[in-house]
Amino acid sequence: MRAWVQERLQGPMTFKEIPDPTPGPGEVVLEVEAVGLNFADHLMRLGGYLTRIHPPFVPGMEVVGRVEGRRFAALVGHGALAEKVAVPREALLPVPEGLSPEEAAAYPVSFLTAYLALRQAGAKPGEKVLVQAAAGALGTASVQVAKAMGLKVLASASRPEKLDLPQALGAEAVATYAELPEKAKVFGGVDILLEVRGNQLEESLSLLNPGGRLVYIGAAEGEVAPLNPLRLMRRNLTVMGFWLAPLLREKALVQEALRFLLPRLGRELKPVVGRVFPFPEAEAAFQALLDRGHVGKIVVRL
Repeated sequence: MRAWVQERLQGPMTFKEIPDPTPGPGEVVLEVEAVGLNFADHLMRLGGYLTRIHPPFVPGMEVVGRVEGRRFAALVGHGALAEKVAVPREALLPVPEGLSPEEAAAYPVSFLTAYLALRQAGAKPGEKVLVQAAAGALGTASVQVAKAMGLKVLASASRPEKLDLPQALGAEAVATYAELPEKAKVFGGVDILLEVRGNQLEESLSLLNPGGRLVYIGAAEGEVAPLNPLRLMRRNLTVMGFWLAPLLREKALVQEALRFLLPRLGRELKPVVGRVFPFPEAEAAFQALLDRGHVGKIVVRL
């Protein structure tokens, strides 16, 4: 089969023929239709992800394809950028009717993260949430999931032209990062902040109401700001980390998330697909992933 292989960390991928996967006990082979790219895939290629994968390996963790004629999505540690991938049968995720392969490849990481991060923050209907990078894959999912959970959304992005999308998805207020302090004040502050930038923690904490919760999901800006615990004490703030991968082993938690998401996907929750690249152009898809001008999920289509 054809696959993209990361021969060495921080180097380019190689498009080559490799053996078909051999399924182990409890595994099935997924005939890949589409792969959703995530910033974590980029970090994995650099060797900077939370779990280091030693090369050579096939990148890609978010995949949709067919098993026995039926379409499923799956989250795998790596191996998605190939024509076939072995997946534990219990890890297969249902794909709602009406979703295209591209949309199906855009839902697992972003929508599970959005729901479980808000759940971890103890989100309650009527509370206010700030969604950063609101035009990206996770941001657009977070805006929609927050609305479905009864929250009020302040959406932020780096550029004014990126704010139309989260507003169309239901955000009550929008702001560029430069406008955030003033816009958040008018919004009445926020109770929950989904932090994906990572380099402006002091500013983020200042936007929270007393008792507010900041969920640290990533550091897309490439820097991690220091945190002064005294800032938390003065207003009883909470900072919590979130990583989807280990939570996927908690079956009851995943099932709870799917019970919330699946009936709504394709209806009030719509995965936002950005650019779609053919399989031989996967390296270009990674470059698009790093382009701050993109919106929605970058997808590689086989």
